[in-house]
Amino acid sequence: MNELGLLAAGMAIVFIASFVQSLTSFGFALIALPLLSLFLPLHQAVPVIVIFSLFVCLTVVIPQRRDIDVRQIGLLILCGIVTAPLGTYLLLVVDASTLKAVTGILIALFAALMLLGRSLPIRSRRLAFVTAGSLSGLLNGSISVSGPPLALILSNQGMSKQAFRANLALNGVILNAVSVASFAAGGLLTGELGSRLLGALPAMLLGAWLGARAVSRFDERLFKQISLWLILVSGIWTALSGLGWV
Repeated sequence: MNELGLLAAGMAIVFIASFVQSLTSFGFALIALPLLSLFLPLHQAVPVIVIFSLFVCLTVVIPQRRDIDVRQIGLLILCGIVTAPLGTYLLLVVDASTLKAVTGILIALFAALMLLGRSLPIRSRRLAFVTAGSLSGLLNGSISVSGPPLALILSNQGMSKQAFRANLALNGVILNAVSVASFAAGGLLTGELGSRLLGALPAMLLGAWLGARAVSRFDERLFKQISLWLILVSGIWTALSGLGWV
């Protein structure tokens, strides 16, 4: 694919992922990673996704900051901060095909669990939050996917839609910021990456704006179902690609 075609494909992917994340506060990486990894190596695709996801999360957090409950999600965020640099280390040292296969399997698994409406049975709230937060940070640093573990556990907390979106987005802002710092330390933030970010920036801004406007008007449950089916298919495709079967 030539550079113009790559830019057009990247903008389309970023637009859709930004719209979904702005609407639901998660899903950017679930949509963007399997598709962008078809055109870009993981060490370029993951930083692009994390940086754009950070800005989309900010567009959710700022207007809904009153719905944030730091005391409830503080432990999740703290554990994610600790493990995110380890995830970046894995991105640098693990074979790309292996990481791609594992990524696809995890994405498909998370999508299947959420399609089935499964929530995590919690016996020890502290242990569950430590586990989910640590897994979220590890996944964010390595494959840019932090939302699903938190979405699964927060679904048990009886939050309103607004609080769910705000708290999930706050976690995204902090974890993505930590991951960006880790990418910088690992030498992953290059001039080429900056050019790709600038090229797709208008698509991110438009998608985030439309997603925010659609929150109060859209049948969110139906939209999530359609999105999760697409994510499930893309996750399976990514796993098969990493295994060399397609």
